[in-house]
Amino acid sequence: MSRVIGTITNEGYACQIREDDDKRVYFVADADIDADGANGQNDQLPAYTTDDSGSELLANGGMKIVGGKVICAKPWARSIVILGEDNEPKVFPGGVIASMTWYRHPGMKANDPAAYVDAETVPYIVVPHLIVQGVAGIVRGCKARVTYDGKSVDCVVADRGPANKIGELSIAAARAVGLPSVNFRHIGATDFRRNGATFDCDFRGSNRVARMRDLACFCNSNSGLKTVYKSSAHSSRVM
Repeated sequence: MSRVIGTITNEGYACQIREDDDKRVYFVADADIDADGANGQNDQLPAYTTDDSGSELLANGGMKIVGGKVICAKPWARSIVILGEDNEPKVFPGGVIASMTWYRHPGMKANDPAAYVDAETVPYIVVPHLIVQGVAGIVRGCKARVTYDGKSVDCVVADRGPANKIGELSIAAARAVGLPSVNFRHIGATDFRRNGATFDCDFRGSNRVARMRDLACFCNSNSGLKTVYKSSAHSSRVM
C-alpha cells in the first residue's frame, strides 16, 4: 500500500508524491537543473561568477551586477550563496560567488565553498519542504535514483527547494540521464515533462550517506559516476 504525501502544481504540471509502507518515496516530475554547490572545488566551472560567465546565470540565482559588483536582486538569493560582511555575495578567488547546498561536509566551515556538494561532479536531487515535513525518516543525505528515457543515475539528496517546485537535479545527474545538451547555462529550467523523469528516494536511516567522503561512491575517474545500488533503489546500501 502507499499513501499520497501531497501534490505540487507548478507551470501547469501536477506532481503527486507517494510513499510506500517501506518508506520508499517516489514521483514523476519535470526535471529542472540545479547548479548550486558548484564552486569550482573540483576544477570544474563554478555556477556563479562576478563576470556572469559561470554555468548558471546570476539572474537565475536572484543576483545582478550593479556598478561592477554582484548584489542580491531577490531576497531569497541570500539563502543560496555565501555572504560577505556587507550582506551581499562574497567574492572568492577566481571571481567565484559560492553557492550552498542543504547537505554539506560537517567538518568544514559554512563559509568554505568546498564544504558544499558540487553540482558539476556529484549526482544529486533537490526535494521540497513537503517531502521533508511529510516523511518520518531522514531526508538530507539519503540516497535516490533518477530515471529518464531508459537511463538511471544514483544520487544523494543534497538540496532543499522551494515549496512550489519539485524535480530539480544536479548538472552531473542531468548529464547521466542523457540531457540533450551540455550547455545548461542557456537551457535554464530544462523541461522533461513530455516523458517525465522518475525520482525514487529511500529515507530509511540505513540508506543515508553519512559522511561527505561517502559521496566518492558516486564518482570515478572515467565517467564521473559509479552505481552504488546492488539491487532496487529502496533495498541497497552505500558500498
